[in-house]
Formats: sequence, structure tokens, C-alpha cells
Amino acid sequence: MADPDAMRYLRIAQADLDEARRMVEVAGFRDSSIGFLLQQATEEALKSWIHSRGGLAPFTHDLVALMDWLEESESDLSPFEPIADLTFFAVQTRYDDSLEIKAPDWPLPLAVTSSLLMEAERQLSLPLALLNTP
Repeated sequence: MADPDAMRYLRIAQADLDEARRMVEVAGFRDSSIGFLLQQATEEALKSWIHSRGGLAPFTHDLVALMDWLEESESDLSPFEPIADLTFFAVQTRYDDSLEIKAPDWPLPLAVTSSLLMEAERQLSLPLALLNTP
């Protein structure tokens, strides 16, 4: 049975991704809000993946640190490297309204985050013994 925390993280990640996608489609939302939701979706997907590997997700919003944890456990995160920059939206843009943000090309981070969620979900279905085999 999949780790309940991993499943919870994945459900929240999907909800955040869906909301970010709707915001991009409707338009008129602050880029910092869209970026925050994408960062959260990415963070939660990575934490789900960590739990699926038998780990405990660290208390951090740093996507690179979470990706490093997974890479140390032999996971290939190279397809997801473009979303590491979303860490910027975790804190900086939430608490500093004077920052000028150049709007990213949202379709790319949306697509990469979506792929990450699919991979995190796939990781939940793999037996832990298989995951821990080099």
C-alpha cells in the first residue's frame, strides 16, 4: 500500500497544478500567484516522491534541495531541472511586493510540473524493494 503522506502530497500537488493551469487560461492573475501555485505543486510532488522512496520529506521550500535528496537516492530528475527556478516563488514573491517579475512562459513550467506529478504517481505504484535496488 502506498504511503498515506505520499498520497496526500500528490493530491494537494494536483489541486495546486489544476488551479495554476486555470489561472493561466483565464488570465488577469498576478504572475507571483501562478508561480507560487506551481512551486507548491512541484514541492508537494517531490515530497510525495521522497515518501514513496521510504524517506521523510524535509521541511523546506527549496526545490533544489528536494531534488538533491532524490538524486542521492538514485532518482533521475534531469527531465525536471527547468522547474528548479520556481523556488523563487515560494517565499521571495510572497513577502516582497516590490519585486518586478518578468512573466515566465507558463506553458513550459506547467508541462514540466505535470510530468513531475505523473512520475511521482508512478513512483507510488513501484514496490519499495524495487526502488531500493541499484
